[in-house]
Amino acid sequence: MLNEQKIKVLYFVTKSNWGGAQRYVYDLATHLPQNFEAVVACGGGGLLVQKLKEKSIRTINLTGAKRNISLLKEMRLLFTLVKIIRSEKPDVLHVNSSKLAGLGAFVGWATRTRTIFTAHGWPFNEDRPGWQRILIYKFSWLTSVFADITITITQKDFAQGKNMWFVGPKMLMIHNAIEPIDFYDRATAREKLGLKQDELVIGTIGELHKNKGFIYLANAAGHINNAKFVVMGEGEERPVLEKTDLILVGQVNEAGRYLKALDIFADPSLKAGLQYVLLEAAQAGLPVVASTVGGNPDVIGSSGMLIPPKNAELLARALSALIKDSWLRRELGAKLQERISQKFSFEKFLSQTYSLYK
Repeated sequence: MLNEQKIKVLYFVTKSNWGGAQRYVYDLATHLPQNFEAVVACGGGGLLVQKLKEKSIRTINLTGAKRNISLLKEMRLLFTLVKIIRSEKPDVLHVNSSKLAGLGAFVGWATRTRTIFTAHGWPFNEDRPGWQRILIYKFSWLTSVFADITITITQKDFAQGKNMWFVGPKMLMIHNAIEPIDFYDRATAREKLGLKQDELVIGTIGELHKNKGFIYLANAAGHINNAKFVVMGEGEERPVLEKTDLILVGQVNEAGRYLKALDIFADPSLKAGLQYVLLEAAQAGLPVVASTVGGNPDVIGSSGMLIPPKNAELLARALSALIKDSWLRRELGAKLQERISQKFSFEKFLSQTYSLYK
């Protein structure tokens, strides 16, 4: 009896660091059913590549895949993508990351390859000059024109996508989700992070980048003297944030496992898709204060505190209210934990996405 030929899925993602789009690709590539084969093309040899190799997933290095735009380099990258498609002959192409998704979707259309595009937050919603947002909107629209299906991961992005001329019927909304986390208990997590067992700790996880809005958390911390503020992550904003009251513990491997060290989780992001870290905080049973950007309202609903971005005063007020009321902390943490368990199923996320590959 002949073996059934596997369905090959080729994933494109720009960088190989461990961000949201990379984790998304990793989860999909490593949980495919046995009758599928996954190949991941990305730039560099970062943590994504290392993790995929541990799972015996084949990777392809996209040497020209970078965020910065250069016409000559993009032409070279375009030809590279064509060569990869012709060599790999995938049954499905799943493209991620704004620039690479656009080029990849075009190549998929040109080679008549079924193409799925996941928009990890529309980039035209970012704080940019008007002319840039118009150009980026058109590029995002073109990406959806060339793709067979566009997956959005938040209600806001889905609504905006449905209103795009011609491509609205191609839009789907599939929330990200996570597997159960093996958390460290509170005492162990605090010991590993160098925190005292009896202090109230407000914390967060994320790259030290302006888009994470940690400077507003630092400003809020300046108005609160009965709590410690901890940030797990590393990045270019460290020199600025080191001058504040935030405790920067640096990059922490499997940072989500340490979340029970916290009493309150804070997310002051200025932009976001649907953040894995909020799902992790919810799974840990933490009360969450988050900005209203991206998919944060999708996750939090009425089971946490949502505030406008760039508002340190309101952030400080919300955190202070939780600091003063232990019952409210427990109540919101339990409600959010229950909400996530019901509405963000990892199995549903996989099955809905994989159904598009057939």
